[in-house]
Amino acid sequence: MTHAAPTKDLHELARRISEGCTECRACQFRCEFLSEHGTPKALADRFLTTGTGRAAAFECSLCGLCSTVCPMGLPLKAFFLAMRRAAMDAGRISLVPYRARLDYERFGASRLMSLFRLPAGGDTVFFPGCTLPGRHPDTTRALLAHLRNCIPDLGLVLSCCFKTTHDLGCQDRFDVRFGALLDRLHAMGVTTVLTACPNCFAVFTEYGRELTVRTVFDVLAEHPVTRDAHVRGSAVVHTPCPYRGDAHIQERIRLMVEDTGLDPEKTRQDGPLSPCCGEGGSVGLLRPELAAAWGAKAVRRADGRVVVTSCAGCVAFLSGHARAVHLLDLVFHPARTMSGTLPRPKGLATYLHRLRLKWRALAHIR
Repeated sequence: MTHAAPTKDLHELARRISEGCTECRACQFRCEFLSEHGTPKALADRFLTTGTGRAAAFECSLCGLCSTVCPMGLPLKAFFLAMRRAAMDAGRISLVPYRARLDYERFGASRLMSLFRLPAGGDTVFFPGCTLPGRHPDTTRALLAHLRNCIPDLGLVLSCCFKTTHDLGCQDRFDVRFGALLDRLHAMGVTTVLTACPNCFAVFTEYGRELTVRTVFDVLAEHPVTRDAHVRGSAVVHTPCPYRGDAHIQERIRLMVEDTGLDPEKTRQDGPLSPCCGEGGSVGLLRPELAAAWGAKAVRRADGRVVVTSCAGCVAFLSGHARAVHLLDLVFHPARTMSGTLPRPKGLATYLHRLRLKWRALAHIR
Protein backbone atom coordinates (compact mmCIF):
# COMPACT_ATOMS: atom_id res chain seq x y z
CA MET A 1 0.00 0.00 0.00
CA THR A 2 1.82 3.08 -1.21
CA HIS A 3 1.04 6.69 -1.97
CA ALA A 4 2.83 9.49 -3.76
CA ALA A 5 4.73 12.11 -1.79
CA PRO A 6 2.15 14.33 -0.06
CA THR A 7 3.83 17.59 -1.11
CA LYS A 8 3.88 16.51 -4.75
CA ASP A 9 0.24 15.44 -4.55
CA LEU A 10 -0.70 18.75 -2.97
CA HIS A 11 1.09 20.92 -5.54
CA GLU A 12 -0.53 19.05 -8.41
CA LEU A 13 -3.98 19.32 -6.87
CA ALA A 14 -3.50 22.98 -5.95
CA ARG A 15 -2.50 23.86 -9.52
CA ARG A 16 -5.49 21.98 -10.92
CA ILE A 17 -7.90 23.75 -8.59
CA SER A 18 -6.30 27.17 -9.07
CA GLU A 19 -6.71 26.82 -12.83
CA GLY A 20 -10.12 25.12 -12.81
CA CYS A 21 -12.08 26.85 -10.03
CA THR A 22 -14.34 29.59 -11.40
CA GLU A 23 -15.26 30.82 -7.92
CA CYS A 24 -18.93 30.23 -8.64
CA ARG A 25 -19.33 29.70 -4.86
CA ALA A 26 -21.62 26.67 -5.26
CA CYS A 27 -19.48 24.84 -2.69
CA GLN A 28 -18.87 27.87 -0.48
CA PHE A 29 -22.61 28.50 -0.18
CA ARG A 30 -23.10 25.03 1.37
CA CYS A 31 -20.00 24.81 3.58
CA GLU A 32 -19.21 26.48 6.89
CA PHE A 33 -15.50 25.82 6.40
CA LEU A 34 -15.30 27.43 2.96
CA SER A 35 -17.57 30.28 4.04
CA GLU A 36 -14.94 31.17 6.61
CA HIS A 37 -11.72 30.42 4.71
CA GLY A 38 -12.60 31.37 1.13
CA THR A 39 -13.14 29.66 -2.19
CA PRO A 40 -11.10 26.59 -3.21
CA LYS A 41 -9.24 28.80 -5.71
CA ALA A 42 -8.33 31.26 -2.96
CA LEU A 43 -7.03 28.44 -0.77
CA ALA A 44 -5.09 26.87 -3.64
CA ASP A 45 -3.57 30.21 -4.67
CA ARG A 46 -2.59 30.94 -1.08
CA PHE A 47 -0.71 27.67 -0.87
CA LEU A 48 0.96 28.03 -4.27
CA THR A 49 2.13 31.61 -3.65
CA THR A 50 3.00 31.55 0.06
CA GLY A 51 3.11 27.87 1.00
CA THR A 52 0.60 28.49 3.79
CA GLY A 53 -2.91 27.34 4.57
CA ARG A 54 -2.33 23.63 5.06
CA ALA A 55 -3.41 23.65 8.70
CA ALA A 56 -6.75 25.19 7.75
CA ALA A 57 -7.78 21.87 6.20
CA PHE A 58 -8.24 20.42 9.68
CA GLU A 59 -11.36 22.56 9.92
CA CYS A 60 -12.79 20.80 6.84
CA SER A 61 -15.05 17.83 7.58
CA LEU A 62 -13.89 15.97 4.44
CA CYS A 63 -17.56 15.30 3.78
CA GLY A 64 -17.17 15.62 0.01
CA LEU A 65 -20.20 17.86 -0.51
CA CYS A 66 -17.97 20.46 -2.19
CA SER A 67 -16.77 17.92 -4.75
CA THR A 68 -20.35 16.79 -5.35
CA VAL A 69 -21.69 20.25 -6.19
CA CYS A 70 -18.64 21.55 -8.07
CA PRO A 71 -19.76 22.20 -11.68
CA MET A 72 -16.16 21.76 -12.85
CA GLY A 73 -15.81 18.34 -11.24
CA LEU A 74 -12.74 19.37 -9.25
CA PRO A 75 -11.29 16.94 -6.64
CA LEU A 76 -11.81 19.31 -3.73
CA LYS A 77 -12.03 16.65 -1.01
CA ALA A 78 -8.76 15.12 -2.24
CA PHE A 79 -7.17 18.60 -2.13
CA PHE A 80 -8.13 19.18 1.51
CA LEU A 81 -6.99 15.68 2.52
CA ALA A 82 -3.66 16.28 0.75
CA MET A 83 -3.31 19.55 2.71
CA ARG A 84 -3.79 17.59 5.92
CA ARG A 85 -1.20 14.99 4.91
CA ALA A 86 1.35 17.64 3.98
CA ALA A 87 0.80 19.49 7.27
CA MET A 88 1.24 16.26 9.22
CA ASP A 89 4.40 15.32 7.32
CA ALA A 90 5.81 18.77 8.00
CA GLY A 91 5.21 18.33 11.73
CA ARG A 92 2.94 21.37 11.89
CA ILE A 93 -0.03 19.67 13.57
CA SER A 94 -0.37 18.47 17.16
CA LEU A 95 -2.33 15.27 17.71
CA VAL A 96 -3.18 16.26 21.29
CA PRO A 97 -6.75 17.44 20.45
CA TYR A 98 -7.41 14.08 18.79
CA ARG A 99 -5.83 11.86 21.44
CA ALA A 100 -9.08 10.46 22.84
CA ARG A 101 -10.36 9.47 19.41
CA LEU A 102 -7.03 7.94 18.40
CA ASP A 103 -6.94 5.99 21.67
CA TYR A 104 -10.47 4.74 20.97
CA GLU A 105 -9.33 3.60 17.55
CA ARG A 106 -6.20 1.93 18.92
CA PHE A 107 -8.11 0.16 21.69
CA GLY A 108 -10.64 -1.13 19.16
CA ALA A 109 -7.83 -2.94 17.36
CA SER A 110 -6.18 -4.19 20.55
CA ARG A 111 -5.84 -7.87 21.40
CA LEU A 112 -8.49 -7.49 24.10
CA MET A 113 -11.16 -6.04 21.82
CA SER A 114 -10.35 -7.64 18.47
CA LEU A 115 -11.45 -10.97 17.06
CA PHE A 116 -10.69 -12.81 13.83
CA ARG A 117 -12.98 -15.80 13.33
CA LEU A 118 -13.71 -17.68 10.09
CA PRO A 119 -15.29 -21.17 9.92
CA ALA A 120 -13.56 -23.81 7.81
CA GLY A 121 -14.48 -23.39 4.17
CA GLY A 122 -15.67 -19.83 4.61
CA ASP A 123 -14.37 -16.83 2.70
CA THR A 124 -16.68 -14.02 3.89
CA VAL A 125 -16.54 -12.03 7.14
CA PHE A 126 -18.81 -9.49 8.75
CA PHE A 127 -16.88 -6.38 9.83
CA PRO A 128 -19.28 -4.33 12.00
CA GLY A 129 -16.80 -1.58 12.86
CA CYS A 130 -16.21 0.09 16.22
CA THR A 131 -19.38 2.01 16.98
CA LEU A 132 -22.32 -0.20 15.99
CA PRO A 133 -21.55 -3.15 18.34
CA GLY A 134 -21.14 -0.85 21.33
CA ARG A 135 -24.00 1.60 20.80
CA HIS A 136 -26.48 -0.77 19.12
CA PRO A 137 -25.73 -4.16 20.71
CA ASP A 138 -29.18 -5.76 20.35
CA THR A 139 -29.29 -4.87 16.68
CA THR A 140 -25.72 -6.05 16.04
CA ARG A 141 -26.48 -9.46 17.54
CA ALA A 142 -29.69 -9.77 15.54
CA LEU A 143 -27.91 -8.69 12.36
CA LEU A 144 -25.11 -11.18 12.88
CA ALA A 145 -27.60 -14.01 13.47
CA HIS A 146 -29.51 -13.07 10.32
CA LEU A 147 -26.35 -12.86 8.23
CA ARG A 148 -25.19 -16.26 9.46
CA ASN A 149 -28.57 -17.74 8.51
CA CYS A 150 -28.01 -16.37 5.02
CA ILE A 151 -24.31 -17.29 4.89
CA PRO A 152 -23.77 -20.31 7.20
CA ASP A 153 -19.95 -20.20 6.99
CA LEU A 154 -19.80 -16.44 7.65
CA GLY A 155 -16.98 -15.27 9.88
CA LEU A 156 -16.69 -12.25 12.16
CA VAL A 157 -13.87 -9.74 12.44
CA LEU A 158 -13.88 -7.24 15.27
CA SER A 159 -11.26 -4.57 14.74
CA CYS A 160 -10.90 -1.02 13.45
CA CYS A 161 -10.52 0.36 9.92
CA PHE A 162 -8.35 3.26 11.19
CA LYS A 163 -10.29 5.93 9.33
CA THR A 164 -9.56 8.54 12.00
CA THR A 165 -5.84 8.06 11.45
CA HIS A 166 -6.39 8.22 7.71
CA ASP A 167 -8.48 11.38 7.77
CA LEU A 168 -6.07 13.17 10.10
CA GLY A 169 -3.48 12.81 7.35
CA CYS A 170 -1.28 10.25 9.13
CA GLN A 171 -1.00 8.22 5.94
CA ASP A 172 2.15 6.25 6.79
CA ARG A 173 0.69 5.17 10.12
CA PHE A 174 -2.57 4.24 8.41
CA ASP A 175 -0.74 2.23 5.73
CA VAL A 176 1.03 0.18 8.40
CA ARG A 177 -2.01 -0.50 10.56
CA PHE A 178 -4.60 -1.11 7.88
CA GLY A 179 -2.02 -3.04 5.86
CA ALA A 180 -1.50 -5.38 8.82
CA LEU A 181 -5.27 -5.91 9.03
CA LEU A 182 -5.44 -6.74 5.33
CA ASP A 183 -2.52 -9.15 5.61
CA ARG A 184 -4.30 -11.00 8.37
CA LEU A 185 -7.55 -11.20 6.42
CA HIS A 186 -5.74 -12.55 3.37
CA ALA A 187 -3.89 -15.10 5.50
CA MET A 188 -7.27 -16.32 6.79
CA GLY A 189 -8.51 -16.81 3.24
CA VAL A 190 -11.02 -13.94 3.33
CA THR A 191 -12.16 -12.74 -0.10
CA THR A 192 -15.30 -10.77 0.83
CA VAL A 193 -15.99 -8.26 3.61
CA LEU A 194 -19.50 -7.24 4.65
CA THR A 195 -19.60 -3.82 6.29
CA ALA A 196 -22.31 -2.14 8.35
CA CYS A 197 -20.39 1.11 8.83
CA PRO A 198 -20.12 3.58 5.93
CA ASN A 199 -16.64 4.62 7.03
CA CYS A 200 -15.43 1.03 7.02
CA PHE A 201 -17.04 0.59 3.60
CA ALA A 202 -15.15 3.61 2.26
CA VAL A 203 -11.79 2.47 3.65
CA PHE A 204 -12.10 -1.13 2.47
CA THR A 205 -13.34 0.00 -0.94
CA GLU A 206 -10.38 2.33 -1.48
CA TYR A 207 -7.60 0.34 0.16
CA GLY A 208 -8.85 -3.26 0.33
CA ARG A 209 -6.71 -4.52 -2.56
CA GLU A 210 -8.52 -7.41 -4.25
CA LEU A 211 -11.12 -7.86 -1.51
CA THR A 212 -14.77 -7.70 -2.53
CA VAL A 213 -16.58 -5.20 -0.30
CA ARG A 214 -20.35 -5.25 0.17
CA THR A 215 -22.67 -3.57 2.63
CA VAL A 216 -24.99 -5.58 4.84
CA PHE A 217 -27.83 -3.74 3.10
CA ASP A 218 -27.11 -5.73 -0.06
CA VAL A 219 -27.54 -8.97 1.87
CA LEU A 220 -30.69 -7.69 3.59
CA ALA A 221 -32.16 -6.78 0.21
CA GLU A 222 -31.51 -10.30 -1.04
CA HIS A 223 -32.69 -11.93 2.20
CA PRO A 224 -35.25 -9.58 3.80
CA VAL A 225 -36.02 -9.70 7.51
CA THR A 226 -39.49 -10.98 8.29
CA ARG A 227 -41.28 -8.56 10.58
CA ASP A 228 -44.66 -8.90 12.27
CA ALA A 229 -45.46 -5.21 12.41
CA HIS A 230 -44.61 -2.02 10.57
CA VAL A 231 -44.15 1.47 11.93
CA ARG A 232 -45.80 4.60 10.65
CA GLY A 233 -44.86 8.23 10.22
CA SER A 234 -42.83 10.61 8.08
CA ALA A 235 -39.06 10.69 8.03
CA VAL A 236 -36.06 12.12 6.23
CA VAL A 237 -33.17 9.93 5.16
CA HIS A 238 -29.77 11.25 6.15
CA THR A 239 -27.06 9.95 3.80
CA PRO A 240 -23.70 9.39 5.55
CA CYS A 241 -20.88 11.19 3.80
CA PRO A 242 -19.05 8.04 2.59
CA TYR A 243 -22.20 7.01 0.69
CA ARG A 244 -22.60 10.45 -0.91
CA GLY A 245 -21.39 9.34 -4.32
CA ASP A 246 -23.03 5.91 -4.41
CA ALA A 247 -26.53 6.12 -5.90
CA HIS A 248 -26.99 2.35 -5.61
CA ILE A 249 -26.55 2.33 -1.84
CA GLN A 250 -28.67 5.46 -1.44
CA GLU A 251 -31.56 3.87 -3.33
CA ARG A 252 -31.16 0.59 -1.46
CA ILE A 253 -31.40 2.40 1.85
CA ARG A 254 -34.39 4.51 0.79
CA LEU A 255 -36.31 1.39 -0.23
CA MET A 256 -35.50 -0.27 3.08
CA VAL A 257 -36.79 2.76 4.97
CA GLU A 258 -40.03 2.55 2.98
CA ASP A 259 -40.26 -1.17 3.75
CA THR A 260 -40.31 -0.43 7.49
CA GLY A 261 -43.52 1.54 6.98
CA LEU A 262 -42.04 5.01 7.35
CA ASP A 263 -42.61 7.55 4.60
CA PRO A 264 -39.25 9.12 3.60
CA GLU A 265 -40.14 12.61 2.45
CA LYS A 266 -38.06 14.18 -0.28
CA THR A 267 -36.11 17.36 0.40
CA ARG A 268 -33.68 19.49 -1.58
CA GLN A 269 -30.83 17.97 0.43
CA ASP A 270 -31.44 14.30 -0.23
CA GLY A 271 -28.85 11.70 -1.15
CA PRO A 272 -25.64 13.24 -2.45
CA LEU A 273 -26.63 16.67 -1.12
CA SER A 274 -27.16 15.58 2.50
CA PRO A 275 -25.22 17.84 4.87
CA CYS A 276 -22.53 16.34 7.07
CA CYS A 277 -23.84 15.44 10.52
CA GLY A 278 -20.90 17.37 12.00
CA GLU A 279 -18.74 14.44 13.06
CA GLY A 280 -16.69 14.23 9.85
CA GLY A 281 -12.97 14.85 9.84
CA SER A 282 -12.84 15.08 13.66
CA VAL A 283 -13.53 18.80 13.25
CA GLY A 284 -15.59 18.88 16.44
CA LEU A 285 -12.44 18.23 18.49
CA LEU A 286 -10.79 21.32 17.05
CA ARG A 287 -13.68 23.65 16.11
CA PRO A 288 -16.83 22.42 17.87
CA GLU A 289 -18.82 25.42 16.65
CA LEU A 290 -18.21 24.44 13.03
CA ALA A 291 -19.27 20.86 13.67
CA ALA A 292 -22.38 22.12 15.46
CA ALA A 293 -23.24 24.35 12.52
CA TRP A 294 -23.18 21.39 10.13
CA GLY A 295 -25.30 19.33 12.51
CA ALA A 296 -27.75 22.22 12.78
CA LYS A 297 -28.26 22.12 9.01
CA ALA A 298 -29.21 18.45 9.23
CA VAL A 299 -31.62 19.20 12.07
CA ARG A 300 -33.27 22.07 10.17
CA ARG A 301 -33.70 19.77 7.20
CA ALA A 302 -35.50 17.24 9.41
CA ASP A 303 -37.93 19.92 10.56
CA GLY A 304 -39.24 17.76 13.40
CA ARG A 305 -39.41 14.53 11.40
CA VAL A 306 -37.57 11.35 12.31
CA VAL A 307 -34.06 11.24 10.87
CA VAL A 308 -33.16 7.78 9.60
CA THR A 309 -29.52 7.10 8.85
CA SER A 310 -27.31 4.09 8.25
CA CYS A 311 -24.36 5.34 10.31
CA ALA A 312 -24.03 4.79 14.07
CA GLY A 313 -21.80 7.85 14.31
CA CYS A 314 -24.41 10.05 12.63
CA VAL A 315 -27.07 8.73 15.02
CA ALA A 316 -24.92 9.59 18.03
CA PHE A 317 -24.04 13.06 16.75
CA LEU A 318 -27.54 14.05 15.64
CA SER A 319 -29.46 12.56 18.57
CA GLY A 320 -28.67 15.52 20.78
CA HIS A 321 -30.63 17.80 18.46
CA ALA A 322 -33.16 15.63 16.62
CA ARG A 323 -34.90 12.27 16.79
CA ALA A 324 -32.32 10.21 14.93
CA VAL A 325 -32.53 6.43 14.52
CA HIS A 326 -30.39 3.81 12.86
CA LEU A 327 -31.93 2.03 9.89
CA LEU A 328 -30.75 -1.35 11.19
CA ASP A 329 -32.54 -0.70 14.50
CA LEU A 330 -35.71 -0.08 12.50
CA VAL A 331 -35.23 -3.26 10.49
CA PHE A 332 -34.72 -5.57 13.46
CA HIS A 333 -36.53 -3.78 16.30
CA PRO A 334 -39.05 -1.39 14.72
CA ALA A 335 -41.45 -0.94 17.64
CA ARG A 336 -38.76 -0.46 20.29
CA THR A 337 -36.84 1.89 18.03
CA MET A 338 -39.81 4.17 17.45
CA SER A 339 -40.90 4.04 21.10
CA GLY A 340 -37.40 4.91 22.28
CA THR A 341 -37.10 1.78 24.44
CA LEU A 342 -34.28 0.14 22.50
CA PRO A 343 -31.10 0.55 24.60
CA ARG A 344 -28.38 2.88 23.33
CA PRO A 345 -25.41 2.39 25.66
CA LYS A 346 -22.86 5.13 26.17
CA GLY A 347 -19.42 5.49 27.68
CA LEU A 348 -17.74 2.46 29.22
CA ALA A 349 -20.86 0.35 28.66
CA THR A 350 -20.14 0.38 24.92
CA TYR A 351 -16.86 -1.47 25.50
CA LEU A 352 -18.63 -4.08 27.61
CA HIS A 353 -21.12 -4.75 24.83
CA ARG A 354 -18.32 -5.09 22.30
CA LEU A 355 -16.63 -7.63 24.56
CA ARG A 356 -19.91 -9.52 24.98
CA LEU A 357 -20.19 -9.80 21.22
CA LYS A 358 -16.65 -11.14 21.08
CA TRP A 359 -17.29 -13.71 23.83
CA ARG A 360 -20.50 -14.82 22.14
CA ALA A 361 -18.73 -15.21 18.81
CA LEU A 362 -15.94 -17.24 20.41
CA ALA A 363 -18.57 -19.70 21.61
CA HIS A 364 -20.64 -19.91 18.44
CA ILE A 365 -18.36 -19.26 15.44
CA ARG A 366 -15.84 -22.05 14.95
